[in-house]
Amino acid sequence: MKKLFVLAMIAVLLGACSSIRTTADWDPSADFRGYQTFNFSQSFDEIKVNDLDKRRIKNAIKSEMEKRGYTLSEQPDLLVNGYVTAVEKTVVTNTHYGGYGPYYYGWGGWYTSTDVNNYREGTLIVSLIDVREKQLIWEGRGEGFMPPSGGEKRTKATDELVQQLFLKYPI
Repeated sequence: MKKLFVLAMIAVLLGACSSIRTTADWDPSADFRGYQTFNFSQSFDEIKVNDLDKRRIKNAIKSEMEKRGYTLSEQPDLLVNGYVTAVEKTVVTNTHYGGYGPYYYGWGGWYTSTDVNNYREGTLIVSLIDVREKQLIWEGRGEGFMPPSGGEKRTKATDELVQQLFLKYPI
């Protein structure tokens, strides 16, 4: 019974850590179908993440923009801007065990187990700016757990975060 309870708690914690939350806001008067091209702003390269993560984010955004019919251009209709933050989070789980029965040389045996899990949750904000009007037309925010190890796991997590974020795009 104890093992089943511990496994259930681990599943709940992993599920809570791996969820992605997204929100978006946009200008309802913007003609999203009128835009055809995009590029990344110069300030996008100043995002405070390592170069590998910056490339992952750029590739994921490029892919999502191209899925929506936009093409990368040196003379863009839209500029993509981004911002990244990360927060250390801690989850503390107290588990109480106990019961009656032989406990070494006596009866009983109550004890508490405390598990402390630290993880990093990141927030990615993507903004689209109309170049001609010089105004923000769409902004999406995605928050979620990022695996500490790199490689395919991190690329997959970045792709998933950006895909979920762009599900809230008007077209």
